[in-house]
Amino acid sequence: PLPGWESLADVLRPFVVARDPPQVRIVTVPRSFHEKVSAGTGQSFFEFMAKNVGARRARGEFVLITNGDVMLNDQVYQMLGAEMLDRDSYF
Repeated sequence: PLPGWESLADVLRPFVVARDPPQVRIVTVPRSFHEKVSAGTGQSFFEFMAKNVGARRARGEFVLITNGDVMLNDQVYQMLGAEMLDRDSYF
């Protein structure tokens, strides 16, 4: 996360732990992974690589992948928590 911002994992955690048992697994790609892969670009973070690693490690029925500039409101989390997703749709 950007300095001064909560990580997505920290924002989602209250919604995840409210379930018994939790049905959401949060995958955080460690900064050390990004530090190993610079590809001579000078970038210190590769968002697309983090998404790919997270998607590959995902074990659930649904995968939520966002961008750093996407703001999700409480209604999205409530919808996810209420299991309102359609298996035959892409969101």
